[in-house]
Amino acid sequence: MNTSRFDVAAFGELLIDLVPVRDAAGLPCFAAKPGGAPGNVAVGVARLGGRSAMLSKVGEEAFGRLLVATLQADGVATEGVVMSRAGNTSLAVVTVDHAGDRDFMFYRAGCADTIYTAEEVAADIVRGTRVLHVGSLVLAEPISAAAQRHAIALAQAAGVTVSADVNLRPSLWREPEDMRRAGLEAAGVANILKISEEELAFLTGVADIDGGIARLWHDGLRAMAVTKGPAGADLVTPLHRASVPGFSVKVVDTVGCGDAFMASLLADLTATDFDLGSVATLERLAKRACATGALAATAAGGMESLPSAATREAFLAGR
Repeated sequence: MNTSRFDVAAFGELLIDLVPVRDAAGLPCFAAKPGGAPGNVAVGVARLGGRSAMLSKVGEEAFGRLLVATLQADGVATEGVVMSRAGNTSLAVVTVDHAGDRDFMFYRAGCADTIYTAEEVAADIVRGTRVLHVGSLVLAEPISAAAQRHAIALAQAAGVTVSADVNLRPSLWREPEDMRRAGLEAAGVANILKISEEELAFLTGVADIDGGIARLWHDGLRAMAVTKGPAGADLVTPLHRASVPGFSVKVVDTVGCGDAFMASLLADLTATDFDLGSVATLERLAKRACATGALAATAAGGMESLPSAATREAFLAGR
């Protein structure tokens, strides 16, 4: 019987996405939306019925309080979120093209999540979860990078599964090679890995998905999900592989779609005791994750766009 307090504890950035919208007069402006990839995953898991916690650091100001309140409203445990007067909450200005695809400009220098220290990591939460979920963004700063490595070491020592989304953001990094090293570091510690086909090609230097998977695979991996946007995803284990198509939806923006995919995958894996035992099982996991990502594309913002379990089931039943 599983006695862990949490299914998923997400480690990393909580930030405010400034998302382009139109005001009542039709003029362009930016709306403050709670976000940050790990935070989105924590909320996504909770909305799908899982037990999730957040490990992060935010400013003790309006944006930081908004983020904590948003997490709490969805049932995410926030005692692992440090509030600090030493730095403000990070911002990401989001731009969206005519197809709904997004890009980010980050404002993080000196912000709270960049000075999240190893000593501030709630070790009891790390040891008390089934999955520790991480990314690569906090590896851009030495203090927060050390905190993530410390959290991963705690998880590995406790036998906790580590999941990772490499989640590369080129605008954050001065040097592409530094970004590549961070992505490889995140992938290298993962037992469950999500990566886009573009990220896979960048990290491995191999354009072919099969070749990229072979290049990136390591003995600690139990499953790798390669996402392909509207084309769907591949889910691969040492014994099986499933490829599923995507879902056609009316796209508002793609902010949080990958996080929604990850949240679905982790929620379903923890609910089934990490059952990866057949192609049919992988197809079901990947289909449900693609559906969750597609639903996130139909609404603006990161956390706000994440669907509930009932919404996901209704969407799948209609397809």
